[in-house]
Amino acid sequence: MTLKKLSTKLNRVVYNRLFRNQCYVCNISNEGTICKSCQTFLTFNTTHCQRCARPTQTSLTLCGECQTSQMHIDRIIAPILYEGLCRSLIRKAKFEQRPHFLYPLIELLALHIMKHNIELPSDWCIVPTSKASLKTRGFCQTNLMFKQLKYHLEPHQFTPIKFVPLHRTIQVSAQHTRSKQDRHKLNSRFFATDNTVPRHILLIDDVVTTGSTLNACAERLIKSGAERITAITLARTPA
Repeated sequence: MTLKKLSTKLNRVVYNRLFRNQCYVCNISNEGTICKSCQTFLTFNTTHCQRCARPTQTSLTLCGECQTSQMHIDRIIAPILYEGLCRSLIRKAKFEQRPHFLYPLIELLALHIMKHNIELPSDWCIVPTSKASLKTRGFCQTNLMFKQLKYHLEPHQFTPIKFVPLHRTIQVSAQHTRSKQDRHKLNSRFFATDNTVPRHILLIDDVVTTGSTLNACAERLIKSGAERITAITLARTPA
């Protein structure tokens, strides 16, 4: 075993002993990163549009907006609503440089996928973080999601997970600072791929609000050869 591999193995052992056996929210001993008690402070997205995951009063096949607007995504999976504890964890991770607070939400997303036997493609792509946000935060939240979801889900995949690069060609301000009208101006020209991409791709983002970023990324992937896009996010903003 090389020194590098030994160091990585030791890091994993120390990490698992210190953090994997405690709740990241309340710090009590727990199997997993969030305990059952803290999960009660999350609102799960149980009834929603089957395409965009928009919360609805009843389980609809498609919401009104999905019936009238063009979506380049087959389905968005977003098991938690962006409010309360979920919102607090994501904001602490992104705006207080505490990325470990994303781990409980990532774990719950992985458990949701496994519990419902959701079949995912083996080619994964992340929504790229803008240079300004990357400089401010010091990390890319979607890249962190990719690594952690791969850790949880790859043992259950039939084929190894592969990374499909996607880049920003035009830098814009962070989505949370832009109006709904400005968000809808995003399109495929804001993004680029390296080469022709696989037919079915999993697209990863942290929060979906209007869906414009995911849709613009999906449009670019389709223009680059994809035929089907499935998206997963940690959370969906309430309607």
